[in-house]
Amino acid sequence: MLMMLLQAGPIFGQVRQQQPQGPDPGTMAGIFICYGVVIVVSIIINILFLLNISKCLAQCSPRNRTMEPGQVWLNFIPFFGVVWIFITFIRVSESLQNEYRERRMRSDDPDFGKMTGILYMVLSIVCGPIGLIFFIMYWMKISKYKNELISNKRRGGSSAYGDDEEDRPRRGGRRRDVEDDDDEDDRPRRRRDED
Repeated sequence: MLMMLLQAGPIFGQVRQQQPQGPDPGTMAGIFICYGVVIVVSIIINILFLLNISKCLAQCSPRNRTMEPGQVWLNFIPFFGVVWIFITFIRVSESLQNEYRERRMRSDDPDFGKMTGILYMVLSIVCGPIGLIFFIMYWMKISKYKNELISNKRRGGSSAYGDDEEDRPRRGGRRRDVEDDDDEDDRPRRRRDED
């Protein structure tokens, strides 16, 4: 045993005498490339995510929106976006709720994804991987609402009163077109008896 220690002594001595060298340039380049790819992929995913939210808001009529579709892109502003994303989730939920109510559509989610979005952000900050699950869930919900609004519009149910404000009933009753009354009314008219 003593012989083995004596033979191992010079080996350990050589290890101690070696000075650490700087990082390998090839390794550093590989690390920077990996980080660059991750950052680019994250930005692309974020763009697609925000584009989905923006398109969903665009399907809501302007009078039902609590946020314009272009305001979604404010989430790209550093530090401000961390707060604005919560406002985005709340306002998208309110806009969808207004639109579904006006179109007389039903949803299985009463808060229209608001809680899922908030959980996504909170869990992303606290414990990242679990937040990713809620990120995917929120994206799928918003995509589903967008598709439901599009299909409802194609079926002709864009709103309770139609697309135009002019199609809404007025206080005095239904809307009348003067030209249509003369051409389409084929009923016999009674003459008033003159006294």
